Order: sequence, then structure tokens, then C-alpha cells
Amino acid sequence: MCYVARKMRSFRSLLWIGLAAALPASAQFYVISSPTAQYTGNTTPLPIAAANFSTVSSLTAGAQTVTFTPSLTAASIGAGWNFWGAPPNTESSTPRLLETDPGVTTLTLTLSTPATTFGFELEPANVAGSPFSMSATFLNGASTVGTVTRTIAYNGALVMAGSSATPITSIVVTAPGAGGFAIAQLRFGSVLLSPATSTVPTLGTAGLGTLGLTLAAAGVLLARRRNA
Repeated sequence: MCYVARKMRSFRSLLWIGLAAALPASAQFYVISSPTAQYTGNTTPLPIAAANFSTVSSLTAGAQTVTFTPSLTAASIGAGWNFWGAPPNTESSTPRLLETDPGVTTLTLTLSTPATTFGFELEPANVAGSPFSMSATFLNGASTVGTVTRTIAYNGALVMAGSSATPITSIVVTAPGAGGFAIAQLRFGSVLLSPATSTVPTLGTAGLGTLGLTLAAAGVLLARRRNA
């Protein structure tokens, strides 16, 4: 085998080793962008039973309790909220929902039991400036397992959901400039949902460090062989 071929094979081997180390199974995160049968059939809804305009600090279904910080206000279409999205982008155009105060830009949802899949529908409150960039960051403790960012219009709610090989313990919703927002159709599940059109696995800080060290080592190896 010639010198160039040997050099390229060594480089490819090091690169694949680095990728394998940087992308363990726990890095898998899949975005769910619509209420498909796979999503709704493998998750459990968290019903909103509170009366309209009452304060809601948590929702419970089975062994799962989701706590909201800050607390939210229960509402319905026509009773506290004007419009929602519509199928196939949402499960319904008239859901029960929970809304923030107008000045709220960040909402934290804390799960009592870690989930593999979690999602909800989201819509901004402001008409002016619509649509808005809105994000949901899925966490395991203090570590990010994945982020969903979507551009959402007033009266055009969309699904914000993810499925992760690393258990999800909390979600932080961020919506600057949206004048507050509402969520509906909250769901959780224990099955990893990996559709054919999945997202590329995310790299955390440790994964990026591993990949960087591998590439540096490959560069040193190539330099040594070039100078030999």
C-alpha cells in the first residue's frame, strides 16, 4: 500500500474513533414537530382540569407531575385566549390551555419522573411582531440534551416536543418579545421515538472536547508521517 493511502486510512480510522466517542447513544435527541400517531400513541396527556382563570402550578397524570415556574393561568379558546392553531399542526383548534402573564419570557417545566419523550403545543400572545422565534430546551439536570426552536405566529400554535435517549428532567421555554405565551396538549412518555427523518444527534461539551482531541491527534500523526 502506498504512503498516501496508508496516511488517509489512518486519518479516517482516527476520525471514526473520535466520532464514536463523541456521539454516544445518550446523545440521541429527536425533534417531533407535529402530533403524529406515533407521538400521541406513545405518550400520555396531562389534562388541564382547572377552571378558566384559575392559577395552575402543576399538572398530574399517573406517576408524573409537571411543575410550572412561574405558575400559569387556565384558559379556553374564547375564555382567556382568542385563537389557536389547527390540525395537522396541532391536535385540536380548541384545546384547554395554560397561559403566562404578559411580561413572562421564560417558563420552566420540572418533571417529577424523568421522561424519554415530552412535548406540548406553544403559541405567542402578541399579534404585533408576529411571528416569533420560540425555543424549548430539554434538560437532564443541568445538562442540555436537545433544543427545539421554531418560528410561531399568533393564532398558529405548533408542537414543541423531543425524544431523548438521555432522560428529560425539565424543559425551559424561552420566548423573548412574544408578550407572554400559552401552552396546551402536554404529553410525556417512556418510549424513544426516532422517526426516519430524525435530527442529527447533538454534541455536548464533553463530546465536542473528545472530537477536538481526536482531530488534533490525527493532525500530529499526519505531520510526523510527512516529516518521516
